Amino acid sequence: MADPSKLYVEVAPGRSHDDALVNGAEAGLSRVPFAVLVDDRGEVELEMDVSELSERGDQTVCRVKILVLRLPGDSLLGIAEGGARVRGTGDRAESDCVEGLGATLIRGKVRGLLRRELRTRR
Repeated sequence: MADPSKLYVEVAPGRSHDDALVNGAEAGLSRVPFAVLVDDRGEVELEMDVSELSERGDQTVCRVKILVLRLPGDSLLGIAEGGARVRGTGDRAESDCVEGLGATLIRGKVRGLLRRELRTRR
């Protein structure tokens, strides 16, 4: 982790829909040029969880919560939470909702928290 212009980020998905959460994190972090996704030895961890997942008529509604933690020690840097809905029901719609929302939260709210953490390090 030699590059001081990069922030190394680990992802810790919740128990439910972990594949969709990881895929969303990967998609979101790929749009943050200073963030590098790593399996271990990260500087920041994103604890991601699905806090709501339901069907309403012909739509699927989801809520995702992301805790942004400084490592080691798990100091809370911030929380990003949001909701989304997609057309359709069933497993594919659930995954699409969770994955899309996770990516959107990371590109938006989480990106600002990561940028702030990178600046404090310099």
